[in-house]
Amino acid sequence: MKRTIFNRRQAIRMLASTCCVAPWAAHATEVAKLKFTSFEPPMANITGNVLMPFAREVSAASQGTLQIDMFPGGTLGRNPLQQLKLVTDGIADIGWIVLPYTPGRFDDTEVVGLPFVSTNATEASIALHRLYASGALVGFEGLKMLAVGATPPVGIHGKQPVRMPADLRGKRVRVSGDHLTRMVEALGGAPVSLGAGQIAESLSRGVVDMTLNNWGFVGDFKVNEVSSEHFEIGLGAVAVGVVMRKDRFDALPAAAKSAIEKYSGEVLARKIGEAFDRQEKEVRERVSKSGKNQVVQPSPADTDAWKKATEPLNESWRMAKPRNQRTYNAFVEQLKRIRAAS
Repeated sequence: MKRTIFNRRQAIRMLASTCCVAPWAAHATEVAKLKFTSFEPPMANITGNVLMPFAREVSAASQGTLQIDMFPGGTLGRNPLQQLKLVTDGIADIGWIVLPYTPGRFDDTEVVGLPFVSTNATEASIALHRLYASGALVGFEGLKMLAVGATPPVGIHGKQPVRMPADLRGKRVRVSGDHLTRMVEALGGAPVSLGAGQIAESLSRGVVDMTLNNWGFVGDFKVNEVSSEHFEIGLGAVAVGVVMRKDRFDALPAAAKSAIEKYSGEVLARKIGEAFDRQEKEVRERVSKSGKNQVVQPSPADTDAWKKATEPLNESWRMAKPRNQRTYNAFVEQLKRIRAAS
C-alpha cells in the first residue's frame, strides 16, 4: 500500500513537473525567422554567391534557433533606394544595401569613393569594415551592420568613347553617391541618379549618355548589352553593407546571435570584396572578347590627367569636416596594413 501511494505521488509530481516544463521547452525551441531582402536577382554575384550561402551557414550554426529566408529580386520591395527603409520599418529583418542610396546619413563611407585611393574591393571592404568596427564611422545609430564593404572602383561605360576628363563635359552621367556627383559636376557633366534596374534601359533610350559602375554591376544589370565603350579609369568605389536593426538583433536567442557573429563582420566583408573582385575579372574578360565592346585602359599620361582633375575634389572632401581628414587617414592606414599582410 505504501509503495502504491508513493508511486501515485511520484507520478503526480512528475506530471506536474512536465506541465511546468513543457511551455518553457516549447518556447526554448521556437525558431526565430528573419527575412533577408536583396534588390538583386537571385543569381546575381553577391546575392547568389555570398548572401544566400551566409543565410544557410548562419541558420545551420544557430542550433535550431534561427531561420534566415532570402527574398531576392526585390520581392519585399523593388526600389534599391528603399532597401534600408524596408529594414528600419520592419518589413525585412536583414537587408543588402548601397549606402549612398541614403544621402546624408553615411557620409564617412564616402572615403571609399575618392578616386585612386583603393585599388580593389577586397582591400577597400576590409579597411572600411575595420573603421566601422572600431567606432570611427558615424551614421549607424540603431543599426547592426553585419558587414560594411565596397565595390571595386567604378569605370565609365557608354556608347561614346571617353578618354580625358574634358570628355564628360555636357554629358548626362549616371552616378551613385555624393562624391561622384560632385566630381561629374566639377568636370562639366550632368549627374543623373537612377536605380540599378533603370540604367540599361536609360542608356538604350538615350536618357543618359554613360554610367559609372564596376564591372560586376555591368554584368549583373546587362549594361554591356546596351553600351559599347568602356574606360577603366577607376574613379572610386561605392560603399555597400548588410544591415539589421540593432534592437531586432539584440532580441534574438543567444545561439542565434552567436551564429550571426561567427559568419558576419570582417569575415563577411572579406567575402563580399573577394566576390566582387572575382566577378570584376570574369565580366571584364567576357566583355572584352565579345567583339561588340571596346575596353580601354588609360595610358600613364591619361591617368595623370584624371588624377590632376580629381585631386582638388578629394582635397575638398578631406577638408570639408575635421572628421573627414581623420577618416581618410585611418582608411589609408588600414589599406597599408592590408597590403603589407597580403
